[in-house]
Order: sequence, then C-alpha cells, then structure tokens
Amino acid sequence: MELDESHGLQLLQLSNESSTGSNLFYVDRSPNFFKLSEEFGKTRHFGLFKGSALIGCVAVSQQKRVIEGACKHVYYLNDLRIHPDFHRTFAYYRLTQQLVSLYQNEGAVKWMYSTVLDTNSNKASMIKGNGLLPSGIELGRTFHIGVPMFFKYRNNHLDVFEIEGEEAWQIYKSFATSKDFALYDKKIFLKDNGVFLVIRDQKDDLAICKLVNQSDARKLRLSRRLPFLFKIVNLICRAVGCPPLPDKREEFQHGYLAFFTAREAPKRYRQKYISYIQKTYKHRFTYLFFGVSSEEVEQYRCNPFYIKHSSTTFAYGDIPANLSMDFHEITLI
Repeated sequence: MELDESHGLQLLQLSNESSTGSNLFYVDRSPNFFKLSEEFGKTRHFGLFKGSALIGCVAVSQQKRVIEGACKHVYYLNDLRIHPDFHRTFAYYRLTQQLVSLYQNEGAVKWMYSTVLDTNSNKASMIKGNGLLPSGIELGRTFHIGVPMFFKYRNNHLDVFEIEGEEAWQIYKSFATSKDFALYDKKIFLKDNGVFLVIRDQKDDLAICKLVNQSDARKLRLSRRLPFLFKIVNLICRAVGCPPLPDKREEFQHGYLAFFTAREAPKRYRQKYISYIQKTYKHRFTYLFFGVSSEEVEQYRCNPFYIKHSSTTFAYGDIPANLSMDFHEITLI
C-alpha cells in the first residue's frame, strides 16, 4: 500500500533493522523518516505488510535531469528495504512487482533509475531481472570520496565567494546543461541545507558548488569501531579545531561538496573548494564527501586517511537510446 506520515514510526523501525550496504556507517533517519525524501524530489512511498507489520518499503522520487541535452522528468527508485527476517522469501519480488504493475497501469512513467552501493550483498538481486521485473542496465559508477578537514589543503590563489541561491542557480544552469544526467531541478537545488560557493575571476564565473549539511535529514553513525590509525587522528582534530571522529553509534560530523560543476578543468576548482571549506568550516566537519567518476578516482588512492567507497547507477524499463551519466552527485543517493 502507499504510505504516508502515519507510517513514520514503522519506517524508522524498518530502517534501523535493515542495511543499505555500507559496512562502515549506518543511516539514522530519526526523528522524521520523510525529511530526506523531500531532498530527493516529490516522493511516493510504498510498503509491504505481513499482517500489521511493515516488512518492506520502497520509494519513487520525481526529479528533473538533463537527458540528451534537454530537461526531462526522471523517476528515482530509492529507499528499498526488506526486513532481514524476510530476505529469503518472496517479499522483495512481491514488493517490486506490485510497484512495477502500479506504474505500468498509471502509464506515465516509462523508465526508472536506482543507485546501489557496491558493497550491498543484495546488489545482484536488484539488477538481474526475471520474468516479473526488468533487468538493470548500468549507466555509470560513482566513487564516494571523503577527505579529512584536519589537513591543510593547498590554495591555488583563486577566490571563493558565498552567494545567494538564485544567483547560484543561474550559474549552475549555464554549466549543467552540457552534463548528461545532471540534476536540473531548481526546487531540490535551492533546499535550505547549505551554502552556495562560486569561484570567479575578474571576467567570468568559473565553478559553482553547494556545501551541504544533511544532518537534519539523515545522520551517519559508525556501525563498528574505527581502526587504530583513525583514532590517532583525533589528536590532530583537537589541535586544528575539527570535530573528533565518533565512537561506535555516535554521529559522524561530515559535509558534502555538492552540485559541483565547472566551466572547464574541474579538478583544479574542486581542490580550491576543498581548501576553502577546510579553512572556513573545519569547526563543523571532520570529513568532506563528494562524488567522482572512474577516471577521476585515481588521484585519491594514495592517502590512507581518505575514505573511499563506490556505487553503481542502473536504469530499468524503456530507457532512452543515448542515456548516459556524466554527473556524480552523492547527496541524492
């Protein structure tokens, strides 16, 4: 059945009892499970019940993205959870098959996409397809990079300015139209969850991003104790004024370098943003996260203090012929 605010407590309980694939963090959605969905776009939630117990859920969020050079509505399949007691039953197939049937009957949605952490042990079940469900076609892979704010990053002498959302949106639009699968949704972009940062010279805007804090919508908490190497980091954190790394089940203070796009040479501007955020906001965050492509990830392999994992995005259904993915935004995963 379709879920609403009255199912919030059941959704929080199911969220606490299930995993989305990370072996280092788990996501705390309290006190309002639906808060994160609001950042994904207009969202419908669906639940599978055994008696009165909610044993599975899934959501579909409507967004606007750049598809083949034009802004089009897309539908993001997310928040798929099955209670662990029902992993080896037909619960997953019952939930997803009825979701597919519902959207087929409504007729307006031809395809959907989803993003799955590569550490998720159930990944194969979600993409292999069968007689009831379409198989997933890989669009692209995103590497999630976490860089520590307790290091000082080199400044390449470009100026960063904090600007208002409307101005940021106009700059972002001018860059994003050339990026396949880039978010093109003003309402999501302007959510009150961060500050907008522009890099410009005397003539032109060169790059745009948003420093996002999603802790009101979801908190990352450690699911296991960190290795001893990372515990040593807390001495450095105290010395430079960063929040310390958490103990097990404590909140991990982190931000996102989000909606990043540039006129050219993005690597150069990303490093400048990291430098600015480390200097200006290190008192708020221990780590800063962002998404990069397979081609960009090599530059982040050498530092033992970086946090790295990955996810893969799949499309299902009547997929546009030239659909590709050139935008790696992890706040929407």
